[in-house]
Amino acid sequence: MLIGEKGVGRRSLVHALGFAPPAGLCPLAVEYAGPFVLPPAEFMENRRFYRALITSAMECRTLVFVQDATRATSAFPPGFARTFNQRVLGLITKPDSPRANTARAGRFLASAGLQAIHTVNILEGAESAAMKEFAREIF
Repeated sequence: MLIGEKGVGRRSLVHALGFAPPAGLCPLAVEYAGPFVLPPAEFMENRRFYRALITSAMECRTLVFVQDATRATSAFPPGFARTFNQRVLGLITKPDSPRANTARAGRFLASAGLQAIHTVNILEGAESAAMKEFAREIF
């Protein structure tokens, strides 16, 4: 399951790994793309939907918290990873942007309770070394 705010690159990541995310607008429903589960971004952005996010994650083996390196804030509350019984990984996207601050994004994910944090540039595609390492970690 890929968890993150709107625009962090969850759907682009799924596409880069060779799976087709559902086309069209992002609905307020859980989407499936191959082995990936994509909950709506609103589940993470609105605390009222945390229960729905936790329930959706129950059948997933691995959760990935996706943080955009260009954002000055994070939607992940401190210690949020401890809410889940599954393995939780962190992923920093958009490290190549001029406004990127990967150290800050890493601090956000560490604050959420993650130790395993990867940084990938989705635009490089599935053949990049970082993307291959990340794919090995989640599969």
